[in-house]
Amino acid sequence: MEIERETRQYSPALTTTLATTPVIDYRGCVSGEIHIPATAAVLLTWYSCGTYDGTFVAAYDSAATPAAVTQTISGSKAYPFPIALAGCMFIKCVPDVAVTVALTIKT
Repeated sequence: MEIERETRQYSPALTTTLATTPVIDYRGCVSGEIHIPATAAVLLTWYSCGTYDGTFVAAYDSAATPAAVTQTISGSKAYPFPIALAGCMFIKCVPDVAVTVALTIKT
């Protein structure tokens, strides 16, 4: 039996507030990658929700002392999505500076 995979690509303009940054449909996805343009380092904070229009809350890792899932990324590079996002339905990525990124998501 062959497992079919699909790749989706987005180029969202991420804003610095949770309310206005776009929702990323991560249902059924197994991995993702974020490509950042030539800018200075950007601190990303990841959020999760079980519905598209629900209340998004900070995603946390599964460490002994859980911490919010954040990621510092540098310009002109690509980074994998944090493993702690596995199983999330809908996610948001809020940067500390507004930036347009390219996302590649694998289902």
